[in-house]
Amino acid sequence: MNSAKILVVDDEKDVRDYLISVLSDESFEVRGVEDGDDIISVLSGFAPNIILLDYSLPGKSGVEIIRVVRENRNFSDIPIIMVTGLDGEEEKVAALELGADDYVVKPFSPKELSARVRAVLRRVPADDVERLENGDLVVDLRSHKVMLSGSEVYLTLTEFRILTELLRQKGKVLTRDRLRETALGNLNVTDRTIDVHMASLRKKLAQYAPSIETVRGVGYRYSMN
Repeated sequence: MNSAKILVVDDEKDVRDYLISVLSDESFEVRGVEDGDDIISVLSGFAPNIILLDYSLPGKSGVEIIRVVRENRNFSDIPIIMVTGLDGEEEKVAALELGADDYVVKPFSPKELSARVRAVLRRVPADDVERLENGDLVVDLRSHKVMLSGSEVYLTLTEFRILTELLRQKGKVLTRDRLRETALGNLNVTDRTIDVHMASLRKKLAQYAPSIETVRGVGYRYSMN
């Protein structure tokens, strides 16, 4: 999917230019901006397939921008990768809980960044099934929409992939390694990252949250009940 469009949001020109250069060399179409104060206007004009977002920005911070994007129904499903020098657990958890799909700490290699971008952009494997259902919970695989009791639930791309995999394998225990491969593109992410995505998903699923069971020391299972 190297024809994808990528928006880079970073206030440091050298970093922004470097990211644009690295990703352009991979045949992506890349645009860079120095802040996200007018992020919705930028998204409307450029329509990126993915956003690379710095944490510390003038004006709106990276986490504030995540919130703005996730609350806009036109752009809520655009994947977001945080690319930042902040390596603290608090920052990582805040970004992931608000809807970031990955978190890359500077410095990084061009190959690692490109691999992470491709992994996040990778589509859920196509099959003949168009909808997954469990009571009032409906997952439309073609439109990437999740409906709960008739109302749309806005999930990040990673949350959508996790829920889809759990419903496909209902009643079976999925290890964190399995979820890394299917939902996060086999990235070298920690168990904590998986758990944060799962906590956010449970919160959004409201009354269906108990259906996602934690199997201690192994992983997760979507209950048959």
